[in-house]
Amino acid sequence: MRESAGRISQRASVLAAAALLSTGLLAACDSSGSSSATSSATSSATSSPSVPPTSAPSTSAPPQLPPETLTFGVTGSAGEIDQFKTMAETYAPLSRKVTVKVESWPNDAAMLAAFRNGEQVPDVFLANRRHLPYLIQHQLVQPVDQLLDDRGFDFGDEYPRSSLTAFGADNRLECLPYGVQPAVVFYNKKLVKFGQMRNDPPQPGQGWSLDQFAAAGRWAVNHHPGIAGIYLAPDLTSIAPFVYSGGGALFDNVTNPTTLALSEDPNMQSLTQTVRALHTPGSTLTRAQLEKHTPIEWFARGKLALLEGSRRMVPDLRAAPGLDFDVMPMPSLGTSATVGNLTGLCLSQHPSDAATAADFLVYASSPGALALVSFGGYLQPANQTVALSDAFQQPGRLPQHASVFTFSVKSMVYPPVVEQMDDLDLAVDPMLETMLRGTPAEVPRTTRQIDRASFRVIGPRLGPSAGPSPG
Repeated sequence: MRESAGRISQRASVLAAAALLSTGLLAACDSSGSSSATSSATSSATSSPSVPPTSAPSTSAPPQLPPETLTFGVTGSAGEIDQFKTMAETYAPLSRKVTVKVESWPNDAAMLAAFRNGEQVPDVFLANRRHLPYLIQHQLVQPVDQLLDDRGFDFGDEYPRSSLTAFGADNRLECLPYGVQPAVVFYNKKLVKFGQMRNDPPQPGQGWSLDQFAAAGRWAVNHHPGIAGIYLAPDLTSIAPFVYSGGGALFDNVTNPTTLALSEDPNMQSLTQTVRALHTPGSTLTRAQLEKHTPIEWFARGKLALLEGSRRMVPDLRAAPGLDFDVMPMPSLGTSATVGNLTGLCLSQHPSDAATAADFLVYASSPGALALVSFGGYLQPANQTVALSDAFQQPGRLPQHASVFTFSVKSMVYPPVVEQMDDLDLAVDPMLETMLRGTPAEVPRTTRQIDRASFRVIGPRLGPSAGPSPG
Protein backbone atom coordinates (compact mmCIF):
# COMPACT_ATOMS: atom_id res chain seq x y z
CA MET A 1 0.00 0.00 0.00
CA ARG A 2 3.04 2.31 0.18
CA GLU A 3 3.46 4.54 -2.89
CA SER A 4 7.07 4.77 -4.06
CA ALA A 5 6.84 8.26 -5.59
CA GLY A 6 4.69 9.64 -2.77
CA ARG A 7 6.65 8.40 0.21
CA ILE A 8 8.34 11.77 0.58
CA SER A 9 11.70 10.14 1.03
CA GLN A 10 13.13 12.17 -1.84
CA ARG A 11 15.48 14.06 0.33
CA ALA A 12 16.17 17.12 -1.77
CA SER A 13 12.53 18.20 -1.81
CA VAL A 14 12.11 17.40 1.87
CA LEU A 15 15.13 19.43 2.87
CA ALA A 16 14.10 22.37 0.71
CA ALA A 17 10.55 22.52 2.07
CA ALA A 18 11.56 22.07 5.68
CA ALA A 19 14.43 24.54 5.44
CA LEU A 20 12.00 27.26 4.47
CA LEU A 21 9.82 26.42 7.43
CA SER A 22 12.67 26.11 9.88
CA THR A 23 13.99 29.61 9.13
CA GLY A 24 11.40 31.11 11.48
CA LEU A 25 11.12 28.21 13.88
CA LEU A 26 14.69 27.52 14.86
CA ALA A 27 14.95 30.69 16.92
CA ALA A 28 12.61 29.06 19.46
CA CYS A 29 15.45 26.94 20.86
CA ASP A 30 18.16 29.14 22.38
CA SER A 31 20.88 26.55 22.89
CA SER A 32 24.13 25.25 21.47
CA GLY A 33 22.04 22.58 19.80
CA SER A 34 19.80 25.16 18.17
CA SER A 35 22.78 27.10 16.83
CA SER A 36 23.86 23.86 15.17
CA ALA A 37 20.33 23.46 13.88
CA THR A 38 20.45 26.91 12.30
CA SER A 39 23.71 26.19 10.54
CA SER A 40 22.50 22.82 9.25
CA ALA A 41 19.16 24.18 8.05
CA THR A 42 20.96 26.98 6.22
CA SER A 43 23.36 24.47 4.70
CA SER A 44 20.45 22.35 3.51
CA ALA A 45 18.68 25.34 1.98
CA THR A 46 21.71 26.56 0.05
CA SER A 47 22.51 23.10 -1.30
CA SER A 48 19.00 22.54 -2.65
CA PRO A 49 18.38 23.62 -6.25
CA SER A 50 14.86 24.83 -5.39
CA VAL A 51 16.00 27.30 -2.71
CA PRO A 52 18.09 30.30 -3.82
CA PRO A 53 21.43 30.68 -2.02
CA THR A 54 21.71 33.41 0.58
CA SER A 55 24.82 35.28 1.65
CA ALA A 56 25.94 35.16 5.25
CA PRO A 57 28.33 37.51 7.06
CA SER A 58 31.81 36.10 7.31
CA THR A 59 32.85 35.07 10.79
CA SER A 60 35.97 33.40 12.08
CA ALA A 61 35.46 29.65 12.30
CA PRO A 62 35.69 28.15 15.78
CA PRO A 63 38.52 25.74 16.48
CA GLN A 64 37.71 22.25 15.23
CA LEU A 65 37.49 19.34 17.67
CA PRO A 66 38.35 15.79 16.52
CA PRO A 67 35.67 14.10 14.37
CA GLU A 68 33.02 12.13 16.25
CA THR A 69 30.66 9.30 15.27
CA LEU A 70 27.34 9.20 17.11
CA THR A 71 24.75 6.42 17.10
CA PHE A 72 21.04 7.26 16.93
CA GLY A 73 18.51 4.48 17.62
CA VAL A 74 15.04 4.66 16.05
CA THR A 75 12.10 2.34 15.40
CA GLY A 76 9.44 2.15 12.73
CA SER A 77 8.72 1.31 9.12
CA ALA A 78 11.10 1.95 6.23
CA GLY A 79 9.34 5.25 5.50
CA GLU A 80 9.69 6.45 9.09
CA ILE A 81 13.34 5.49 9.27
CA ASP A 82 14.02 7.39 6.03
CA GLN A 83 12.78 10.56 7.70
CA PHE A 84 15.07 10.06 10.71
CA LYS A 85 18.04 9.48 8.39
CA THR A 86 17.25 12.68 6.52
CA MET A 87 17.19 14.63 9.76
CA ALA A 88 20.39 13.01 11.06
CA GLU A 89 22.25 13.89 7.85
CA THR A 90 21.55 17.59 8.41
CA TYR A 91 23.27 17.71 11.79
CA ALA A 92 26.31 19.93 11.24
CA PRO A 93 27.71 21.53 14.41
CA LEU A 94 30.28 24.25 13.84
CA SER A 95 32.91 23.00 16.27
CA ARG A 96 33.45 19.46 14.96
CA LYS A 97 32.50 17.05 12.22
CA VAL A 98 29.90 14.64 13.60
CA THR A 99 28.66 11.61 11.68
CA VAL A 100 25.34 10.33 12.97
CA LYS A 101 24.87 6.61 12.33
CA VAL A 102 21.19 5.60 12.45
CA GLU A 103 20.44 2.19 13.96
CA SER A 104 16.90 0.93 13.53
CA TRP A 105 14.45 -1.73 14.64
CA PRO A 106 10.97 -2.50 13.24
CA ASN A 107 9.25 -1.69 16.54
CA ASP A 108 9.81 -0.86 20.20
CA ALA A 109 9.60 -4.47 21.31
CA ALA A 110 12.39 -5.48 18.92
CA MET A 111 14.61 -2.67 20.17
CA LEU A 112 14.05 -3.62 23.81
CA ALA A 113 14.71 -7.30 23.01
CA ALA A 114 18.05 -6.25 21.49
CA PHE A 115 18.96 -4.40 24.68
CA ARG A 116 18.01 -7.41 26.77
CA ASN A 117 20.25 -9.57 24.60
CA GLY A 118 23.20 -7.35 25.38
CA GLU A 119 23.39 -5.21 22.24
CA GLN A 120 25.02 -1.82 22.66
CA VAL A 121 22.57 0.94 23.55
CA PRO A 122 22.82 3.80 21.02
CA ASP A 123 24.17 7.13 22.25
CA VAL A 124 20.76 8.75 21.65
CA PHE A 125 17.63 6.73 21.01
CA LEU A 126 13.86 6.91 20.83
CA ALA A 127 12.01 4.90 23.45
CA ASN A 128 8.36 4.24 24.19
CA ARG A 129 7.16 5.42 27.58
CA ARG A 130 5.93 1.92 28.42
CA HIS A 131 9.57 0.73 28.49
CA LEU A 132 10.80 3.47 30.82
CA PRO A 133 10.80 1.31 34.00
CA TYR A 134 13.07 -1.27 32.34
CA LEU A 135 15.45 1.37 31.02
CA ILE A 136 15.76 3.00 34.44
CA GLN A 137 15.98 -0.24 36.41
CA HIS A 138 18.79 -1.54 34.20
CA GLN A 139 20.57 1.83 34.14
CA LEU A 140 20.42 2.18 30.37
CA VAL A 141 19.50 5.89 30.39
CA GLN A 142 20.56 9.01 32.24
CA PRO A 143 18.33 11.99 33.10
CA VAL A 144 18.37 14.76 30.52
CA ASP A 145 16.98 17.71 32.48
CA GLN A 146 20.32 19.13 33.65
CA LEU A 147 21.93 18.59 30.25
CA LEU A 148 19.07 20.44 28.58
CA ASP A 149 19.27 23.24 31.14
CA ASP A 150 23.03 23.57 30.58
CA ARG A 151 22.31 24.13 26.87
CA GLY A 152 19.65 26.76 27.48
CA PHE A 153 16.81 24.55 26.27
CA ASP A 154 13.60 26.50 26.81
CA PHE A 155 10.49 24.37 27.16
CA GLY A 156 8.16 27.37 27.31
CA ASP A 157 4.68 26.29 26.31
CA GLU A 158 5.96 23.89 23.66
CA TYR A 159 5.40 20.70 25.67
CA PRO A 160 2.25 19.86 27.60
CA ARG A 161 3.13 19.41 31.25
CA SER A 162 1.50 15.98 31.24
CA SER A 163 3.96 14.73 28.61
CA LEU A 164 6.93 15.91 30.68
CA THR A 165 5.51 14.32 33.81
CA ALA A 166 4.98 11.09 31.90
CA PHE A 167 8.74 10.83 31.29
CA GLY A 168 9.67 11.81 34.81
CA ALA A 169 11.01 9.65 37.64
CA ASP A 170 12.29 10.69 41.07
CA ASN A 171 11.79 14.35 40.13
CA ARG A 172 14.09 14.01 37.10
CA LEU A 173 13.25 14.15 33.40
CA GLU A 174 14.50 10.82 32.08
CA CYS A 175 13.77 11.41 28.38
CA LEU A 176 12.56 14.41 26.39
CA PRO A 177 9.08 13.94 24.84
CA TYR A 178 9.50 13.60 21.09
CA GLY A 179 6.49 11.97 19.44
CA VAL A 180 2.91 11.66 20.67
CA GLN A 181 0.22 9.50 19.06
CA PRO A 182 -3.24 10.13 20.55
CA ALA A 183 -5.93 7.68 19.49
CA VAL A 184 -8.49 9.18 17.10
CA VAL A 185 -11.19 7.79 14.81
CA PHE A 186 -10.55 7.50 11.08
CA TYR A 187 -13.64 7.45 8.89
CA ASN A 188 -14.20 6.71 5.21
CA LYS A 189 -15.91 9.77 3.72
CA LYS A 190 -17.59 7.70 1.01
CA LEU A 191 -19.18 5.40 3.60
CA VAL A 192 -19.92 7.94 6.35
CA LYS A 193 -21.72 11.10 5.23
CA PHE A 194 -22.54 13.22 8.27
CA GLY A 195 -24.58 15.66 6.20
CA GLN A 196 -27.06 12.92 5.26
CA MET A 197 -27.71 11.75 8.83
CA ARG A 198 -30.99 13.20 10.01
CA ASN A 199 -30.79 12.51 13.74
CA ASP A 200 -28.18 14.54 15.64
CA PRO A 201 -25.38 14.40 13.02
CA PRO A 202 -21.87 15.29 14.25
CA GLN A 203 -19.79 18.02 12.65
CA PRO A 204 -16.64 16.98 10.76
CA GLY A 205 -13.53 17.55 12.85
CA GLN A 206 -15.52 18.40 15.99
CA GLY A 207 -16.25 16.34 19.07
CA TRP A 208 -19.00 13.72 19.14
CA SER A 209 -20.74 11.47 21.62
CA LEU A 210 -20.67 7.69 21.86
CA ASP A 211 -24.25 7.62 20.56
CA GLN A 212 -23.30 9.71 17.52
CA PHE A 213 -20.29 7.46 16.91
CA ALA A 214 -22.45 4.33 17.04
CA ALA A 215 -25.12 5.95 14.84
CA ALA A 216 -22.49 6.74 12.19
CA GLY A 217 -21.45 3.10 12.12
CA ARG A 218 -25.04 1.90 11.81
CA TRP A 219 -25.76 4.44 9.07
CA ALA A 220 -22.77 3.24 7.06
CA VAL A 221 -23.81 -0.41 7.34
CA ASN A 222 -27.43 0.34 6.42
CA HIS A 223 -26.48 2.39 3.36
CA HIS A 224 -23.59 0.21 2.16
CA PRO A 225 -24.44 -3.49 2.55
CA GLY A 226 -21.44 -5.78 2.86
CA ILE A 227 -19.21 -3.41 4.81
CA ALA A 228 -18.35 -3.33 8.52
CA GLY A 229 -19.26 -0.26 10.55
CA ILE A 230 -16.78 0.02 13.44
CA TYR A 231 -13.66 -1.80 14.55
CA LEU A 232 -12.03 -1.43 17.96
CA ALA A 233 -9.00 -3.60 18.67
CA PRO A 234 -9.56 -5.92 21.67
CA ASP A 235 -6.87 -4.41 23.86
CA LEU A 236 -6.51 -2.02 26.77
CA THR A 237 -5.37 0.86 24.56
CA SER A 238 -8.60 0.72 22.56
CA ILE A 239 -10.99 0.58 25.51
CA ALA A 240 -9.08 3.03 27.74
CA PRO A 241 -10.49 6.21 26.12
CA PHE A 242 -14.05 5.03 26.87
CA VAL A 243 -13.14 4.23 30.48
CA TYR A 244 -11.49 7.60 31.10
CA SER A 245 -14.15 9.54 29.21
CA GLY A 246 -16.78 8.04 31.50
CA GLY A 247 -14.99 9.41 34.56
CA GLY A 248 -13.20 6.22 35.59
CA ALA A 249 -9.64 4.89 35.56
CA LEU A 250 -8.01 1.86 34.00
CA PHE A 251 -6.11 0.73 37.11
CA ASP A 252 -6.80 0.70 40.83
CA ASN A 253 -3.93 3.08 41.58
CA VAL A 254 -2.21 5.77 39.51
CA THR A 255 1.26 5.21 41.01
CA ASN A 256 1.44 1.58 42.16
CA PRO A 257 -1.29 -0.38 40.35
CA THR A 258 -1.99 -3.93 41.47
CA THR A 259 -4.97 -4.71 39.25
CA LEU A 260 -7.15 -3.39 36.47
CA ALA A 261 -10.32 -1.73 37.72
CA LEU A 262 -12.73 -2.48 34.88
CA SER A 263 -15.35 -4.02 37.16
CA GLU A 264 -15.64 -0.88 39.30
CA ASP A 265 -18.21 1.84 38.73
CA PRO A 266 -18.26 3.95 36.63
CA ASN A 267 -15.93 1.78 34.52
CA MET A 268 -18.43 -1.04 34.19
CA GLN A 269 -21.14 1.40 33.16
CA SER A 270 -18.89 2.99 30.53
CA LEU A 271 -17.92 -0.38 29.08
CA THR A 272 -21.53 -1.54 29.08
CA GLN A 273 -22.48 1.55 27.06
CA THR A 274 -19.59 0.91 24.68
CA VAL A 275 -20.51 -2.72 24.09
CA ARG A 276 -24.15 -1.74 23.60
CA ALA A 277 -23.09 0.83 20.98
CA LEU A 278 -21.11 -1.82 19.11
CA HIS A 279 -23.64 -4.60 19.50
CA THR A 280 -25.29 -4.52 16.09
CA PRO A 281 -25.26 -7.63 13.87
CA GLY A 282 -22.73 -7.24 11.06
CA SER A 283 -21.36 -4.00 12.46
CA THR A 284 -17.76 -5.10 13.04
CA LEU A 285 -15.14 -7.22 11.29
CA THR A 286 -15.51 -10.94 11.84
CA ARG A 287 -12.70 -13.22 12.97
CA ALA A 288 -12.69 -14.77 9.49
CA GLN A 289 -12.21 -11.35 7.90
CA LEU A 290 -9.37 -10.53 10.28
CA GLU A 291 -7.59 -13.72 9.23
CA LYS A 292 -7.57 -12.44 5.63
CA HIS A 293 -6.63 -8.80 6.15
CA THR A 294 -5.73 -6.40 8.96
CA PRO A 295 -8.25 -3.75 10.04
CA ILE A 296 -6.26 -0.99 8.31
CA GLU A 297 -6.26 -3.04 5.10
CA TRP A 298 -10.05 -3.46 5.26
CA PHE A 299 -10.34 0.29 5.84
CA ALA A 300 -8.06 1.04 2.89
CA ARG A 301 -10.12 -1.31 0.70
CA GLY A 302 -13.27 0.66 1.49
CA LYS A 303 -14.87 -2.16 3.49
CA LEU A 304 -14.70 -0.58 6.96
CA ALA A 305 -16.31 2.73 7.83
CA LEU A 306 -14.76 3.69 11.20
CA LEU A 307 -11.41 2.67 12.65
CA GLU A 308 -9.57 3.71 15.78
CA GLY A 309 -5.97 4.67 14.99
CA SER A 310 -3.20 7.25 15.13
CA ARG A 311 -1.14 9.54 12.90
CA ARG A 312 1.28 6.74 11.95
CA MET A 313 -1.43 5.28 9.70
CA VAL A 314 -1.71 8.36 7.49
CA PRO A 315 1.04 7.74 4.88
CA ASP A 316 -0.24 4.23 4.13
CA LEU A 317 -3.84 5.43 3.88
CA ARG A 318 -2.80 8.25 1.56
CA ALA A 319 -1.30 5.62 -0.74
CA ALA A 320 -4.53 3.59 -0.93
CA PRO A 321 -6.12 4.10 -4.39
CA GLY A 322 -9.39 5.99 -4.28
CA LEU A 323 -9.57 6.26 -0.50
CA ASP A 324 -11.04 9.51 0.83
CA PHE A 325 -10.76 9.70 4.62
CA ASP A 326 -10.82 12.12 7.50
CA VAL A 327 -10.45 11.97 11.28
CA MET A 328 -12.60 12.68 14.33
CA PRO A 329 -11.71 12.76 18.04
CA MET A 330 -12.48 9.73 20.17
CA PRO A 331 -16.18 9.71 21.08
CA SER A 332 -17.15 11.08 24.47
CA LEU A 333 -19.13 9.54 27.31
CA GLY A 334 -19.15 12.82 29.22
CA THR A 335 -15.67 14.31 28.99
CA SER A 336 -13.11 14.32 26.20
CA ALA A 337 -10.44 11.69 26.76
CA THR A 338 -8.00 9.62 24.78
CA VAL A 339 -4.79 7.67 25.28
CA GLY A 340 -1.91 6.82 23.00
CA ASN A 341 1.79 6.23 22.60
CA LEU A 342 4.40 8.69 23.83
CA THR A 343 8.00 8.38 22.69
CA GLY A 344 10.96 10.26 24.07
CA LEU A 345 14.53 11.03 23.11
CA CYS A 346 16.75 9.29 25.62
CA LEU A 347 20.46 9.57 26.34
CA SER A 348 22.46 6.41 26.97
CA GLN A 349 23.98 5.96 30.40
CA HIS A 350 27.34 5.42 28.66
CA PRO A 351 27.46 7.43 25.42
CA SER A 352 30.64 7.61 23.38
CA ASP A 353 30.75 11.35 24.10
CA ALA A 354 28.15 12.73 26.50
CA ALA A 355 28.43 16.36 25.37
CA THR A 356 28.08 15.54 21.67
CA ALA A 357 25.18 13.21 22.38
CA ALA A 358 23.41 15.89 24.40
CA ASP A 359 24.01 18.46 21.66
CA PHE A 360 22.46 16.14 19.09
CA LEU A 361 19.48 15.46 21.37
CA VAL A 362 18.84 19.21 21.53
CA TYR A 363 19.20 19.55 17.77
CA ALA A 364 16.89 16.60 17.04
CA SER A 365 14.23 18.31 19.22
CA SER A 366 14.59 21.71 17.57
CA PRO A 367 11.64 22.90 15.46
CA GLY A 368 13.65 22.71 12.23
CA ALA A 369 14.76 19.12 12.79
CA LEU A 370 11.26 18.08 13.90
CA ALA A 371 9.85 19.68 10.78
CA LEU A 372 12.09 17.48 8.63
CA VAL A 373 10.80 14.31 10.30
CA SER A 374 7.17 15.51 10.44
CA PHE A 375 7.20 16.20 6.71
CA GLY A 376 6.98 12.44 6.05
CA GLY A 377 3.54 12.29 7.66
CA TYR A 378 4.28 9.62 10.28
CA LEU A 379 5.49 11.59 13.28
CA GLN A 380 3.17 13.67 15.43
CA PRO A 381 5.66 15.86 17.31
CA ALA A 382 5.25 16.43 21.02
CA ASN A 383 6.47 19.99 20.38
CA GLN A 384 3.21 21.87 19.92
CA THR A 385 4.66 24.67 17.79
CA VAL A 386 5.67 22.15 15.12
CA ALA A 387 2.43 20.20 15.58
CA LEU A 388 0.50 23.35 14.65
CA SER A 389 2.77 24.19 11.71
CA ASP A 390 2.26 23.30 8.05
CA ALA A 391 5.05 20.72 8.33
CA PHE A 392 2.66 18.56 10.35
CA GLN A 393 -0.80 19.87 9.40
CA GLN A 394 0.04 19.58 5.68
CA PRO A 395 -2.92 21.55 4.28
CA GLY A 396 -4.22 20.25 0.99
CA ARG A 397 -3.43 16.64 1.90
CA LEU A 398 -5.55 14.02 3.64
CA PRO A 399 -6.89 14.10 6.25
CA GLN A 400 -8.63 17.46 5.97
CA HIS A 401 -8.98 17.95 9.73
CA ALA A 402 -5.42 17.14 10.78
CA SER A 403 -5.92 19.56 13.67
CA VAL A 404 -7.86 16.73 15.38
CA PHE A 405 -4.51 15.01 16.03
CA THR A 406 -3.02 18.13 17.59
CA PHE A 407 -5.93 19.11 19.79
CA SER A 408 -6.51 15.53 20.95
CA VAL A 409 -3.21 15.84 22.83
CA LYS A 410 -5.00 18.12 25.31
CA SER A 411 -7.35 15.25 26.17
CA MET A 412 -4.64 12.62 26.58
CA VAL A 413 -4.53 10.57 29.74
CA TYR A 414 -1.32 8.73 30.60
CA PRO A 415 -2.11 5.52 32.49
CA PRO A 416 0.47 4.31 35.00
CA VAL A 417 3.40 2.49 33.45
CA VAL A 418 3.28 -1.21 34.29
CA GLU A 419 6.53 -3.10 33.86
CA GLN A 420 4.68 -6.35 33.08
CA MET A 421 2.53 -4.69 30.40
CA ASP A 422 3.35 -7.23 27.70
CA ASP A 423 2.35 -10.09 30.01
CA LEU A 424 -0.77 -8.20 31.04
CA ASP A 425 -1.82 -7.80 27.41
CA LEU A 426 -1.38 -11.52 26.79
CA ALA A 427 -3.50 -12.33 29.82
CA VAL A 428 -6.46 -10.02 29.21
CA ASP A 429 -6.71 -9.43 25.45
CA PRO A 430 -8.66 -12.66 24.76
CA MET A 431 -11.20 -11.70 27.42
CA LEU A 432 -11.46 -8.16 26.05
CA GLU A 433 -12.29 -9.62 22.66
CA THR A 434 -15.01 -11.76 24.24
CA MET A 435 -16.42 -8.69 25.96
CA LEU A 436 -16.44 -6.50 22.83
CA ARG A 437 -18.11 -9.22 20.76
CA GLY A 438 -20.58 -10.11 23.50
CA THR A 439 -23.73 -8.53 24.87
CA PRO A 440 -24.06 -5.67 27.38
CA ALA A 441 -25.46 -8.09 29.95
CA GLU A 442 -22.19 -10.05 29.92
CA VAL A 443 -19.97 -7.06 30.68
CA PRO A 444 -20.10 -7.24 34.54
CA ARG A 445 -19.03 -10.89 34.66
CA THR A 446 -16.33 -10.47 32.01
CA THR A 447 -14.82 -7.37 33.64
CA ARG A 448 -14.53 -9.22 36.95
CA GLN A 449 -12.70 -12.03 35.18
CA ILE A 450 -10.37 -9.53 33.53
CA ASP A 451 -9.58 -7.81 36.83
CA ARG A 452 -8.79 -11.12 38.52
CA ALA A 453 -6.51 -12.14 35.64
CA SER A 454 -4.70 -8.80 35.80
CA PHE A 455 -4.08 -9.16 39.52
CA ARG A 456 -2.34 -12.46 38.91
CA VAL A 457 0.06 -10.64 36.58
CA ILE A 458 0.75 -7.31 38.32
CA GLY A 459 -0.52 -7.81 41.89
CA PRO A 460 1.72 -8.30 44.94
CA ARG A 461 2.86 -11.86 45.46
CA LEU A 462 0.87 -12.78 48.56
CA GLY A 463 0.24 -16.44 47.81
CA PRO A 464 -1.82 -18.59 45.48
CA SER A 465 -5.18 -17.46 46.89
CA ALA A 466 -4.47 -13.75 46.68
CA GLY A 467 -6.68 -11.72 44.39
CA PRO A 468 -9.23 -8.96 44.23
CA SER A 469 -12.66 -9.48 45.63
CA PRO A 470 -14.90 -11.50 43.28
CA GLY A 471 -17.50 -8.68 43.51
